[in-house]
Parts: sequence; structure tokens; C-alpha cells
Amino acid sequence: MVTTMAAVPKREVFERIIQNITSKFPDVYAALFISPEGFPINSWGVTLERAEEISALLSALIGKTKEIIRQVKQGGEMQFIQIQSSLGGIRIAPMDEFILVTMTKS
Repeated sequence: MVTTMAAVPKREVFERIIQNITSKFPDVYAALFISPEGFPINSWGVTLERAEEISALLSALIGKTKEIIRQVKQGGEMQFIQIQSSLGGIRIAPMDEFILVTMTKS
């Protein structure tokens, strides 16, 4: 029996996405691909240690947000989260294979 693993985006795909995002949004200073389980797959602009911290924190936030949306919107699915603070913002786009996170300056 052959088991299949979830497709992990290749470095080239990640780099192309980052180039596309930073060309359209020059305020983006960091980005991460996070696995659905909450582990960093790839990162740009932050250290691996910081990527692990961010991934763990956002994984909990995403899980709770999905739960809230399902209960409040009675079955609705989350498509995007944006958080804004006085220091900048975080944009979260969950997909089936990974979660794309970008961090912006204010």
C-alpha cells in the first residue's frame, strides 16, 4: 500500500508568491507558509525560530476563528483573516495544503 503525503509547496513556488505579493504590497516585510498542523514550511523575512513561534500562535488563532465562523455563520468557511495593530498588520489566507501569512509595517 502506498501512502501519500500532503503536497508541500516547493521553494520556487513560495519565492514566486513572495515576489508577487511584495511587488503589489511593498509594506510586506515577512511571509510564511504554515502547514495545516501549525508548523512552518517556508519563511521569508523572519528567522526559523521566529517562524516557529508565529506559526504556533497563528495556528491556535486560525483554529478558533474557524470554529467561530462555523458556529456563527452556521457552516460558513473562513477565507481570510486580517489583523491590524499600531505596529502593522498580519494577513492570513488558509488553503487546503498550507496557510499563507504575510506581515506588514504600519
